[in-house]
Amino acid sequence: MEKETAGKILTGSTILKYLIIHWKCETAEVSKGALLEGQLVISIEALNSKHQANTLHCVTTIASAGSIYGGLVLKKFLKEIQSILHGFSAKLNWTSEEASYSQDTSGVTPFQMIFEVDEKPKTLMTDCLIIKNFLHKIIIVLPKIRFNFSVKVNGIFSMEIFEAENEPTLNLSNGIALVVNYQHYVSAPKFGTTELLCSRIHPVLGHPVVLFIPDDVAGMGLLGELILTPAAALCPCPKVFSNQLNRISSISIFLYGPLGLPLILPSQEQPTAAIFKDTSYFIDWKKYHLCVVPNLDLNLDGDLVLPDVSYQVESSEGDQSQNMDPQGQTLLLFLFVDFHSRFPVQQMELWGVQTLLTTHLSAIFMESHSAVQDSIQITVGQVLEHHHQAVKAHQKLQASLSVAVNSIMSIMTGSTSSSFRKICLQTLQATDTQEFRTKLHKSFHETTQHRFLHHCSCEVKQPSPLNSGTSSSPQKETFYLICSHLLPSGNH
Repeated sequence: MEKETAGKILTGSTILKYLIIHWKCETAEVSKGALLEGQLVISIEALNSKHQANTLHCVTTIASAGSIYGGLVLKKFLKEIQSILHGFSAKLNWTSEEASYSQDTSGVTPFQMIFEVDEKPKTLMTDCLIIKNFLHKIIIVLPKIRFNFSVKVNGIFSMEIFEAENEPTLNLSNGIALVVNYQHYVSAPKFGTTELLCSRIHPVLGHPVVLFIPDDVAGMGLLGELILTPAAALCPCPKVFSNQLNRISSISIFLYGPLGLPLILPSQEQPTAAIFKDTSYFIDWKKYHLCVVPNLDLNLDGDLVLPDVSYQVESSEGDQSQNMDPQGQTLLLFLFVDFHSRFPVQQMELWGVQTLLTTHLSAIFMESHSAVQDSIQITVGQVLEHHHQAVKAHQKLQASLSVAVNSIMSIMTGSTSSSFRKICLQTLQATDTQEFRTKLHKSFHETTQHRFLHHCSCEVKQPSPLNSGTSSSPQKETFYLICSHLLPSGNH
């Protein structure tokens, strides 16, 4: 049963990955560099098994929703996917309307694949969370693809929609675009009602570097090059700060292969992640006075896109300020590995590259360690330098405010005019000098903050709830209801 469980997770993601590869290759000549656009439905229906106790018979369907454009060649796709899934032992079937498609001039391709497995209730719950994270990770680089994901367990139904089409993006190469809405990556900071917040991250793109394939993993005959492009950003945006000094509290790393396809599934122990067990492999964090330790407590059941690797930044000697933000900022590091060729790239060739990277990325990075480290170090260095400058500016401003407040307090308390002191207290509605000092400092801070926000180059607006990649409250309650039925009493 353990083997079947892993097979179900891998098969669902495998079909989606290869569908995107096939889809992109078929549309490459028509819309080179354009983002893939369409809608896919993933549904899981589970009923109590008639043959095994405490087991669910699960039917998973992957289908188009009538909006896959560009000429998906169904017969070719189905032949290729069969060769990829030849070792999958579950019941697998598919349907398509090839005849009607051949007469359809709209470019819309109907498509449906179904596979069946038996799973334990707790395993199914984990499977669903992994699939949700997988879909969320896809839409933040392929924002025009929409996923409808539904789960029905013994009659209890839950559905979520993953999309990011109307969100701000940063266009990257080869038909992918990184969504820059910060709410995909970190929880909303706890700001007061008067605070404003830039809603975007501002990624710094690094220099692309060629990755060399070690001799012991070569032999695929690839007619092209593997190119790594890093991108880094602080989240939330550091240019708009609150009353508290921002610190870097965590580091999240995301790995993507060609066409923006994830290389790792959550909770999967793969060789890909081996190099990240050494926290200093890519970056000498001590250079930036950061003490970094692996964060193994990743929550699958959350609204944020889950990183492939996460580090926690432990408090350093310089972070003991009482004005320090307890939540802190997250350093986001995206590693995009792409395949470039002078010749048209075929579907199976791209699938081979994806498989190569999933299996041997650690060895490939090791082979190009120096170039990879330099590129990432420069990229992260630029981001951290911006952060360092923001911290210095904040400290300088705070020192200036203290000087101004102390000067005014000296004038007020040293005055021999009782009416002058009374007017000062009344102006800030203070009952004594201590309250006057507190309100004066707050007034100065709000004034300087207001001026800073209006001179900030970022788009500044109040954060709004996301409608993409995350659950709405009723949807999440329904999912929890399903989970309560999946798990035995006491395991909720």
